[in-house]
Amino acid sequence: MLGVILSERKQNKEKGKIEIQNGKMERTEIYSNKKKSFLLLVGSLLFVVGGIDMVMNAGDFAGYKARNPLFVEATGIVSILFFGLGIYVAIRQILANQLILIIDKKGVNINPKKSLTEFIEWRNINGFSELKIQSQKFVIIDVDNANYWIEKEENGVRKKLMKFNVNNYGSPFNLSANSMQMTYAELLKILNENLNKYKYNT
Repeated sequence: MLGVILSERKQNKEKGKIEIQNGKMERTEIYSNKKKSFLLLVGSLLFVVGGIDMVMNAGDFAGYKARNPLFVEATGIVSILFFGLGIYVAIRQILANQLILIIDKKGVNINPKKSLTEFIEWRNINGFSELKIQSQKFVIIDVDNANYWIEKEENGVRKKLMKFNVNNYGSPFNLSANSMQMTYAELLKILNENLNKYKYNT
């Protein structure tokens, strides 16, 4: 058909992802799940309330947990920041199923709504690691050009959050499977498989 190769789309509804194959081009698109987004909203609200309680009553928590009040307060602040963002994300994803992650030979696009062409390239990704905050697991994307992404970000709130992430976790980027139709383990597996495929085997 005029030399155009038709794309073969295979949608796995249980996994919540669409794999697109076009010749040698392979691409994975991961969408939000309304049910999990609602659970994320409820969970994030609870963690934010808990974080506020920890900040306001750090001394009481320190006495109960036998920890320094400053540590308790810092934990509360982290909880408010992370799960406050989770509330915002969950509300947007409840309104409509959204494309929230693209993985292909270029790299990883963690904000396709902002730009479908802005990828964290595989050559700049050193690997993926786990971050655990109050039983919630996040995937940290270890990049070698963190300052580039911070300077590129125009949104003031996101820029501050990215700086906070770099100072505390070594990377401006983290991903959560809480609003995806897949588990944390499945998300980490997909990311590592593609990293090995496109960075180390090409």
